[in-house]
Amino acid sequence: MHRFSTAVRTLTGAAATDREHRMRVTREGVAPPRSTGETMRALAGATILATGVAMAVLTPTAAYAVATTPPLGAAATFAVLAGSTVTNTGPSVVTGDLGVSPGTAVTGFPPGTVNGTIHAGDPTAAAAQGDLTTAYNFAAGEACDTNLTSTDLGGLTLPPAVYCFNTSAQLTGTLTLDAQGNPNAAWVFQIGTTLTTASNSAVVLINGATPCNNNNVTWQVGSSATLGTGTSFVGNILANQSISLAAGSNSTGSLLARIGAVTLDTNNVSTCGGAGGTAGPSVTTTPSGSVPAGGNISDTARVIGGASPTGTVTFRLYGPGDNSCANAIATRTGALTGGTASSGNVTAGGAGTYNWVATYNGDANNRPVTSPCGSEKVVVSGQNLTGRAYGLKATATLLGVPLVTVPRTPDTGPVSTTSNSSTTTPCVATVSGLVSAHALCANVTTVAFPSKSTATASTADTTVAIAGIPTVTMRTIQSSSTTTCSGSTGSATIEFLKVGNTVVIGAPGRPAPNTGINVGVVSLVLNEQIPLTTPDKGLTVNAVHLKVNTLGLAVVDVIVASSESDIGNCP
Repeated sequence: MHRFSTAVRTLTGAAATDREHRMRVTREGVAPPRSTGETMRALAGATILATGVAMAVLTPTAAYAVATTPPLGAAATFAVLAGSTVTNTGPSVVTGDLGVSPGTAVTGFPPGTVNGTIHAGDPTAAAAQGDLTTAYNFAAGEACDTNLTSTDLGGLTLPPAVYCFNTSAQLTGTLTLDAQGNPNAAWVFQIGTTLTTASNSAVVLINGATPCNNNNVTWQVGSSATLGTGTSFVGNILANQSISLAAGSNSTGSLLARIGAVTLDTNNVSTCGGAGGTAGPSVTTTPSGSVPAGGNISDTARVIGGASPTGTVTFRLYGPGDNSCANAIATRTGALTGGTASSGNVTAGGAGTYNWVATYNGDANNRPVTSPCGSEKVVVSGQNLTGRAYGLKATATLLGVPLVTVPRTPDTGPVSTTSNSSTTTPCVATVSGLVSAHALCANVTTVAFPSKSTATASTADTTVAIAGIPTVTMRTIQSSSTTTCSGSTGSATIEFLKVGNTVVIGAPGRPAPNTGINVGVVSLVLNEQIPLTTPDKGLTVNAVHLKVNTLGLAVVDVIVASSESDIGNCP
């Protein structure tokens, strides 16, 4: 009888005995077994050559059998065992013995670490290879309960049984092994050719299954196995040829290759016994994107695989230049919810490349795991710091004829940088003519972080003496403009200001912003403040802005002590 629902197909086989067996596969499209009788083991009838594998189409002839875990014998202490060579790149950690036979080559340790004994072509490795062949043949000879050929293992939930693939097997996503409360539950996967996992795939154990479930998860692979980047795998892989692990993949269970090589790249591998009863999940991370200096950055971690991991993830942030992740500048802890944890926002400092490192802290059934330093870079860009300052600028015409032209003097010119700087032009001692001045100076100073642009300008004295208008004299004139990402401020100080016989300022003081004063034909704006209209934050401050326009006969425009500062790329 077959019963279907949207998410679950229940496969039922009627047994000749009183026992009733049921399997739930959380995925549509998996063919149910057609067996109706009591399952019998037929190991004697299965012929698997010691130097190769012949995988027949396995058709169950009875209701679900109890999968039998092949004894590993001398191979049980090996986390990694190869026929030709073992190679490693990066700081892999192997918990258990490591061996090769009949080959003798073992490379990459260090930087890899072996918490066990290395057996390179010695009698111990040879004995382990012999027992591996026996275990491989045993697993290949078990009667198949369900044929999953052409079915991706990702998204399935499988009870204990023997599952077979005529050719290759693929895992994309998460495979869940449901022990159904049986601590001795066992799974055997018989794969005709290759086993491949996509990046960040996982094998997860639930409902009473301990990590490796007492060593009772077996993958018999007819040719070679390849675990994709970030895969969290569970179970012993018994491969006829080779086994390769991409960067960041972990295996709780041994990697046992009969003929070919085992290749590692920054992995954690342990025997089920070496795991200490805990599974080895993996952690994948997603740091926030690039932000301006002073902006918020964050990290998100996803813990995949293992035995239903719970607990917390600790996030550590390392500043620019700390390429070895030695001194954290911020630490945050996030609770694992639905397999995901977040650091929350951290305010970045100055520009540069920051590194996040996420550590899943483990629980009673899962080992801790940490993302590699350098795998979670966040680029923080600096602010664009600009400014300009000058002491004096003047123009005057009479009946359209130029009388005075004083360019910005002295002039820092436009300053634009993202770093600490100070731009000072040599002070000018004297400007002579109808508009004259002494001791004119200008400066722009920038600070990269906390970002700030400051411009200052000053003159010791200035005189405007043009026929037809009152003489204007002033002393000790200064302006300042400062801009941060929080906004701009400006000020001006004037010691003395006189127009003709009228004293406008008789003692040093700070006029209020944009103070307007008219004396006859002379129009004055003191502490003139002009916000920038661009998207950047910024402010121009002119200590004195003098204008005269006598019906177009005489036109005068004089700016004394001008400072401009602004900042772009603020958060």
